Amino acid sequence: MEPTNKKVSLLRIVAATIYDSLLMLGVWFLVGSLALGIKFVFTGEVSTLNPIAGMGLVILSTWLYFALFWIYGGKTLGMSSWKLRIISQNGNQITIIQTIIRFFSNILTISLAGIPLFFRQINKNNKSLSDLLSKTSIIFV
Repeated sequence: MEPTNKKVSLLRIVAATIYDSLLMLGVWFLVGSLALGIKFVFTGEVSTLNPIAGMGLVILSTWLYFALFWIYGGKTLGMSSWKLRIISQNGNQITIIQTIIRFFSNILTISLAGIPLFFRQINKNNKSLSDLLSKTSIIFV
């Protein structure tokens, strides 16, 4: 499908985010189970992970989920369902550096209750904070 000039609505972005959030729960359960299984194999203990290691695994697995989908397909499963795609400003697929910038700026947006996302409503180019910082765009396909 070719991209259109249709403005991407905030509702589509939020819906895709909710969809991907539900998928991330499954990824986190898988990563956590594997980490506990590996810990059991090496230590023989059935216990919890160190909280710092656990949070590191959550952040790393979340970034890997988004980065791999964004780089190798231009969209996550949630974005695909809502016919969205992410591209670099020059129209190419995004780079690994752009995924890192976009990921952490999205964490900032979520931690501020999504308020920076409303910036896209007043921006003349329909770009959010993460779009501007990472030099990417979400398009409707």
